[in-house]
Parts: sequence; C-alpha cells; structure tokens
Amino acid sequence: MKEIRASKVSALANLFLTVAKVLAGILVNSTALIADGVHSLIDVLGSILVWIGIRVASKPPDELHPYGHFKAESLAELSVGIIILISALAIIHEAVTSFLEMSTPKFEFYALLVALISAIVNELLARYKIKVGIETKSSSLVAEGKHSRVDVLSSISVFVGYLFAGFGYWWADPLIAIVVSVLIIQMGVEILRNAVNSIMDRVDPELALKVKSAVERIEGVEGVEFVGVRGTWKAKIVEVHVVVNPGMSAETIDVLEREIEERVKSTVSNVVRVVTVVKVKRPMVVAIPEDGKGNYTGELDSPYFTVIDFNAKRRFRIENPHAKAEKRKGYLIAELLSRHGVNVVVLRKVGVGAKSHLRSRGILIRFEEGKTVEDVVKRLA
Repeated sequence: MKEIRASKVSALANLFLTVAKVLAGILVNSTALIADGVHSLIDVLGSILVWIGIRVASKPPDELHPYGHFKAESLAELSVGIIILISALAIIHEAVTSFLEMSTPKFEFYALLVALISAIVNELLARYKIKVGIETKSSSLVAEGKHSRVDVLSSISVFVGYLFAGFGYWWADPLIAIVVSVLIIQMGVEILRNAVNSIMDRVDPELALKVKSAVERIEGVEGVEFVGVRGTWKAKIVEVHVVVNPGMSAETIDVLEREIEERVKSTVSNVVRVVTVVKVKRPMVVAIPEDGKGNYTGELDSPYFTVIDFNAKRRFRIENPHAKAEKRKGYLIAELLSRHGVNVVVLRKVGVGAKSHLRSRGILIRFEEGKTVEDVVKRLA
C-alpha cells in the first residue's frame, strides 16, 4: 500500500533528522535545535501510529465490527495529537529554563547546516505524504504531511534563531524554541480537532445538504427527514430517512432503496454503506375534545370533538354519542375517532384502558393544556 510505504519512509527520514538535530543541539548547547529534534522524534512516533492505524483501518468488517475498522485512522490521529501537545509543553519548559539561566549556545556552522538540511528534507516529505494521502484518501497521512510542512517553518526558525545567537543575541535561541513549541501546539490542536470530529461522527453540513438534495430528486421520495454522514475521508457511512406515500408497495420500496444507494454513492465519494430508513407518509388528523361551545375539556368522554385534518386543511365537529356510555366507553370512542380518520387525540389525562384502545387503532395521544380549542390549535401549529 502506498500510504504504508509513505509512513515508513517518513519514519526513517525523521529518525535520521532526530539524531542529527539532537546531537548537534547538545554539542552546541542549542535549546531550539534540540526542540526541533524532539519535534522530528514526534514525527517518527506519528508515522508509526499512522502506519498502525492504516493497517487496522484496512481490515474488512467482521461480526464484532460490522461497520468496519476505518476509525482506527482517527484513533491514530488522536494519539499523535496528544503526544504532540505533551512534547510541546516539555520543550517550552526547557526553553524557559534556558532563558532564565541565560544559557548561550556555542556557534558552529555544522549546526546551521543541520537546521537547513532539516528544512529541505521536511519540505520534500511534506509534499510526498500529502500527495500520497490525497491519492489514497488517507486523512491521517495528509495530516502528517501538513505536520511536516510546519517542521519546515520550525527548522527555518531554528536556523534564524541560532544565527542571531551567533552574533551575541543569546536570548534568540530559547525564544525561537518557544515559538517552535507554539507552532507544534497549534498543529496538535488541529489534529486533535479533526480526530475528535471523526470519532464523534460530526456531520459536514454541506455534504449532508448535498445528499439531501440528490435524494429529494428521486421519484417516489416525498421528503427527506434526516441525513447523517459519518466515517473518514476514505470510508463513509451515509444514513438517510425518507418519507414515501402510504400506497407504495414493498417491491417498489425495495427498488427505491437501491436507487437511493446508487444516487448517494454517485454523489459522495468513498461511501462504503448506505443505510436507508423508509417512513410512510401519514396525514395528521387531530381530534380535540370540547363542550360544543369551543371550550377545550381535555377529557376523552367529552360530548363533542373538533377534528382537524392539517394536510387537507379541513375542520369539522363530531358528536360523541358514547360520552355517557357505562360499558366499553374507551373502546367505543376509539372506534368513533378511527372511523373519522383520526390518528392523534389531544387530552389532559386518560385512563389505562382507554389508552390501550386508542393505541390499538393507531391513535397517538398528545397531552396539552388550554382553555379553548383555538388555544390547543395554536400549540399544535
């Protein structure tokens, strides 16, 4: 795999740079150069973690991991981010100590040469890793490539700081070390943010809107209630909740689901799975119990019901002949409401038996307060 080979090349190159910069930094007593060497060591650890993450993420789904192992890359990014932040804080501590002790580095041309070579090598590594990361859709490798791009800036900063220190500005070396550490912290925070967003299944609003627009154009889809896109750059799982007409057959729904999957995969790259939830469109017909004068009673055994069909924008009143029934009252009223197409009844309270009869006929119960029918209608609107 290209991405694994790129991680290995990066690890070996940064291991060489780590030894060169740390050794040169110790010989000339340069905190900034040592800090840059530690930064390269971080890259070695990062490359190893990315390599492990890519290997695990490439495993196919199994019984315990039905959605695959692709988030292993995100865990690798998270680990790299944490290591980066800890190392940056340690470097700042050493730089502040050197600043307080007024430690002056010994000027040597080979130390300048090491910093310059480091900048060149890191730029080449950054271009290589970002190129391979884009080709293979590896977000962790692209992140590591961007990290190498920061290494270029940090090595140049070390070069400049050490050069100033050679002219007697001793404070330039620890100051540059602190600047480098701030750059490291910024990159660490960015890597952590990307990893956490992936692990927490943060949805890209633009991508979700793109999927929603594509699915809404499919014939038979009355509406899209929910779109969720999770995963990594390389592997995405899309979940779509659509509404269809109640008359649609099971065979037609199967065809519709396949078409949704094809449309989503053609709209969004690297989708490995599409989960489609189909909901049957149901008109909302509400019954509001009242006394015949427009006053809301909130009782199922009220003498009248105002029935409102919100989809058809139709409204009428029905009499409840079972209001004073002594037996099977809940059953009879549930039958009455069902015959008029009611699927929601608004109440203040309801008995266990009546609740069971209503639900057996697909009538939902919504509890609301108010003085008049109009008060309740405003709450429902």
